[in-house]
Amino acid sequence: MLRTALIVALATAAFNVLPAQAGDTSLDFTGAKSQKAASWLESNGFTLERDAADSAKTKLTLTDKGLKIDSLAPSQALLARKKGPGKNYQTVELEWGVNKFPPGASYAKGHRNEAIMFYAFFGEETVESGMVGVPDMPYFLALHLCENDAINQPEKGEFYHKGGRFICVAHPKPGELVKTSFDLKKAFKDTYGFDAPPLSGIALEYDTTNAKDDGTTSAFVSSIRFPAGSGKTN
Repeated sequence: MLRTALIVALATAAFNVLPAQAGDTSLDFTGAKSQKAASWLESNGFTLERDAADSAKTKLTLTDKGLKIDSLAPSQALLARKKGPGKNYQTVELEWGVNKFPPGASYAKGHRNEAIMFYAFFGEETVESGMVGVPDMPYFLALHLCENDAINQPEKGEFYHKGGRFICVAHPKPGELVKTSFDLKKAFKDTYGFDAPPLSGIALEYDTTNAKDDGTTSAFVSSIRFPAGSGKTN
């Protein structure tokens, strides 16, 4: 039910395709360590949803490594940025890592927990969820760091089989900084069979609601970039 609630939060977000701007294509989390994380995120276009603003469940900290995201109890947090660089993208470049994974997490086996997930949303067209009562939402690809799933193997979630895939992109050691360069347009076309629409929004998320331990995880993200001119526009 909590995973459903998170999907509802995402589905009801107003994702807007905006003209490409410098602020839309690069986010550096490493230069703001003296600031309060929630205030910095909000000033940079993020909204804190689900348990992200609950200090008993989620701790957000700006450090030398960037934005540190800690789950303190079984919970879900969503940091949504409801705008994107439009057509001016090809790849996403992430610098991120995990300090503590949820044990036994595996999308392939239906244990859908993660310490950190990056969502990319495409276009304004909504896709059926596949379940009555769960709202439609734009096509998406969700990238995460994991221990147990195959790398670069798209997996289906509980809903959105027509328009949503979850992809583990690396198996990092705890605390390791991972540099991910992921071709969003190629992955979209390989998965859905047609050219990717404009990129309309992004989000960061964790989910420890059904974790096999106390629900604590820890992860960090240093930067998110969409290199300008990294591919042809649609």
